[in-house]
Amino acid sequence: MTDRPGFTPETVLRGMSLRRRISLVLVGLAGGCGAVLLLLLWLTEPGPLPLRTRLAFGALVIVGASWSAYAIATLARLPMFAADRVIAGWLALTFTTLTTAVSAAVAIARPGPLPLAATLSALITVGVAALILRRARAQRKRLQARADLLAEPSQWPDHRHYHAGGPANRPRQDEVRPTSDRSGTSPPTGPA
Repeated sequence: MTDRPGFTPETVLRGMSLRRRISLVLVGLAGGCGAVLLLLLWLTEPGPLPLRTRLAFGALVIVGASWSAYAIATLARLPMFAADRVIAGWLALTFTTLTTAVSAAVAIARPGPLPLAATLSALITVGVAALILRRARAQRKRLQARADLLAEPSQWPDHRHYHAGGPANRPRQDEVRPTSDRSGTSPPTGPA
C-alpha cells in the first residue's frame, strides 16, 4: 500500500476530461441501444429477409456492439468521479427509457412472445439504470458532505493533533536530552 494514487496528475487530466467521458458514455449507449433495436427488428420480421438485408443488419449489430464494448472497456480502466457517475446514470436512464419505448411500439405493432420479451427486458434495464442513478446520486451526496466538512477546519475531530505543537510531534520523555553540556557544545544526536 502506498501513499500515492495509482494515477499521475497528467494521466487524470489528459484522460478524464468531462467532454471525453460524456462522449464515451454516449457512444457506448448509442452503440448498445442501436444494436439491440436492430436485432429486435431483425428477429421480429414476419418473413425471411433477403440475404443482403440480413448481412446489413448483422454488420450494423456488430458495429453497434463493438462501439459499446469499446466504451465499456475504456471507461472501466479509467477512474470515474462521483459527478461522472451521476451523468452516466442520467444518460443510461434516458437511453434505456427510449429503447423501452421503441421496444413497446414494436411489440404493439407486431404482437408475439419475442417482442413482448424484448419489452420486458428493456423495462428491467430501465429499473437497473434508475437504481444505478440513485446510488450514484447518494454517493455524490455523501462525498459532498465530506468535502463540506473538510472545508471547515473547526468541524474537524480533534484537529489539535495535526498542528506542529500537538502530541504527535512532541518527543517522548526518553528522547529528551540536554541542549548543551559544560563545554558549551551540543551533545551528539545519535542514539544513546
